[in-house]
Amino acid sequence: QTIWLFFRDLIKGICLAIVLGPPIVSAIIVIVQNGGPYLAIYLWAFMFVLSLVMMTIYPVLIAPLFNKFTPLPEGELRLKIEKLASSLKFPLKKLFVVDGSTRSSHSNAYMYGFFKNKRIVLYDTLIQQCKNDEEIVAVIAHELGHWKLNHTMYSFIAVQHTVIPLQHLVSFGLNLVSRSFEFQADAFAKKLGYGSALRAGLVKLQEENLSAMNTDPWYSAYHYSHPPLVERLAAIDAADKKEE
Repeated sequence: QTIWLFFRDLIKGICLAIVLGPPIVSAIIVIVQNGGPYLAIYLWAFMFVLSLVMMTIYPVLIAPLFNKFTPLPEGELRLKIEKLASSLKFPLKKLFVVDGSTRSSHSNAYMYGFFKNKRIVLYDTLIQQCKNDEEIVAVIAHELGHWKLNHTMYSFIAVQHTVIPLQHLVSFGLNLVSRSFEFQADAFAKKLGYGSALRAGLVKLQEENLSAMNTDPWYSAYHYSHPPLVERLAAIDAADKKEE
C-alpha cells in the first residue's frame, strides 16, 4: 500500500464517519433518553436493523469507494465456480474480482447478498497465489459450505449481543461456535471432493496472510474466530483416515 493510497483511504473513512456517525449517534441518544425500562430491547432492535442496513449497503455503496470490483473474466475458473454454485443451488448472480493486491498480499474470498441475489468476490491475490483453479474452487466450496449449513444466518443472529452483559464470555462462546462452523465448512468442501485442493489452498493462504500456524489452544479459543491451520489440517486428515 502506497502512502497516497493510505491517506486517500483515511480521508474517505473520515468522510464516511462524518456522514454516517451523527444520525446513528443521534438515534442512540434518542433511544437512551426515551427507552425507559425497555432500553436494552430497543437498543438491540436498533442495532439489529442497523446491521441489516449496513450488510445491504456496504458491498454495493461503501466497499467500491475503497476497492475496484471487476467481473471475473470468462474462462475455466468462472465455469468451475458457476458449476459448483449450480450443483449446490446457490443463487449466484454476479462473480467479482477485487483488487486486494493494491493494499496487501492478504488473500480471501467471500460472498454476500440476500435471498436470490447472491454474489461471490475473489481477491486477485487468491487467484495469483493459488497454484491451480482447483485450489481456488476449494476455497469457494468452503465459503459455500457456510451458506449451505446456514452458518451465515446463525452468526448474524448470534452477534447481536452488543448490549448483553458479560460480553467477554459471550464473545468466547461465539468464537467456539465460529470455529466449529469453520471445521464444518472444511468438511463440507471435502465431501464435495476438494479435500486435497482445500488443504493446499489453506496452506497457501496461511503463508501469504502471515498468520500464526499453531498457537496456544486456550489463547486461540478465546481470541480467534478461526481455528489454527494445524487444527484444520488435522481435522481434514482425520476425516481421510476414517474414510479409509
